[in-house]
Amino acid sequence: MKSNSRVRLLLVAALWLAAAGVMPAQELHAFWRQTLSKLAQEPMEAVVEPVMEPLPYHKFRITLRSLSGVHFRALLALPVQGESKARPLPAIVTIPGYGGTQQGVRLSECMRGYAILQVYPRSQGESEALWKIDGPDKLIWHIASPEGAYYQGAYADVIRGIDYLVSREDIDPARIGLAGTSQGGGMALAVTALDPRVKVVVAHVPFLCDMRTAARTPNSLVKSLLDRANLNTEAALHTLDYFDPLQLAPDVHVPALISAGGKDETCPAVTIHAVFDRIPGTKSLMVYPDLPHTSCAGFYEMTWPWLELYLRR
Repeated sequence: MKSNSRVRLLLVAALWLAAAGVMPAQELHAFWRQTLSKLAQEPMEAVVEPVMEPLPYHKFRITLRSLSGVHFRALLALPVQGESKARPLPAIVTIPGYGGTQQGVRLSECMRGYAILQVYPRSQGESEALWKIDGPDKLIWHIASPEGAYYQGAYADVIRGIDYLVSREDIDPARIGLAGTSQGGGMALAVTALDPRVKVVVAHVPFLCDMRTAARTPNSLVKSLLDRANLNTEAALHTLDYFDPLQLAPDVHVPALISAGGKDETCPAVTIHAVFDRIPGTKSLMVYPDLPHTSCAGFYEMTWPWLELYLRR
């Protein structure tokens, strides 16, 4: 009888999770374990090129090899630290919005005493010249299966960027943070869940959050992209589940600062709230009632005390 009761409870729990759009953790973790294992087998093949510009800091263009042998680029900024040997730097990894070029953190912020790595995931920004998707939109590229879908490789690229940082003697591997806006914010939350080397995360109006709800919400970017491709289907949403911060949020165990805009139709606040609610650790959500989908000076300024609190020690 006890065995039958346990089976019934497990069945009820599974049905409740399915109705809530929550993927079984075992399935999600198995996919990402396999993905990260494949990434680890790829040699980094780092190429570091100094960028000769009249700047008050050091700037480098980094080319790295990632999942499936795809190469991508990143920009690295380091502050000038003088002649004496300095303590290894804390680092902030930032990721662009969906347009692929606008980064969440400026390279010049390295002068606060950080290494800043602007990662351009495959087919975005600086990386387009190395590899490009054969379709109009990243979200729906190879969406028939999570294996080979765009964000599998894109998340791996960010993790490979962290691999590169921790390989450097001038970077403190115990003080790495992630920050981004829109797509960059959603990716920052997801990668934080996947990579325990990340110690703090900041996500401004993050995209990719609770995509099942977004797919039903008029004017959201997820719905617009899926509808335009006639792919707003259960099969497509199941693939996107593997990359949704909503599914990954229970594994975010570091301090998370997140924002949402009350007038943001592109990345609706309700989708961001859903992700925030599932993060188990230290967290703070700033809601700006009149903010559409755009940058916010107040939140950007708030980013730095948050990062300082958890990366300066």
